[in-house]
Amino acid sequence: MTTAFFPRDGDLPGLAELGVDEKIARLRRETTLLFWIGLVGAAVFFQLTPILTVRRPWPAALLTPAELDEHAHRIASSHVYGIRQIIVLLKLVGGIFWGQSDEVRAFLTLPAYPEDPGTRRTARVVSRPVEIERAPSPRLTPLGRREEAKGRRVTDSALRHGLDVDAEDPT
Repeated sequence: MTTAFFPRDGDLPGLAELGVDEKIARLRRETTLLFWIGLVGAAVFFQLTPILTVRRPWPAALLTPAELDEHAHRIASSHVYGIRQIIVLLKLVGGIFWGQSDEVRAFLTLPAYPEDPGTRRTARVVSRPVEIERAPSPRLTPLGRREEAKGRRVTDSALRHGLDVDAEDPT
């Protein structure tokens, strides 16, 4: 259910459109058993918790797109630290899958990653990262504005959870 955290937005492709089944199969082959058990457990937890977030007594897979978006937002911003940590695992894996896709990288005017050689890196020196503009991406800024319009401000959420952030808007 990591696709709920990375939906399509206009021209920006969503995770569900990027061959996530193939990526999950590859992750299963290459990951440790403990990580895989944690990921599956987090996915099951996400499926079973709409009753707590959007008050619907059925799995997340049966929610409407709007309800699924609200469920994903509420569970990821829960006041219970343990719940947020479970969801971080889903968002981490989904973010890796989403961010490594050629379509998303092209949308953000980033170069595509080279093909994975399928071997473990043994060199002590990691190649230099590609120099990119450090300002907010003008292609992602409208997405952030829409989230703010829904009342989902990062600083407000962080303040609700007791995190120490500057009160000024970073934009």
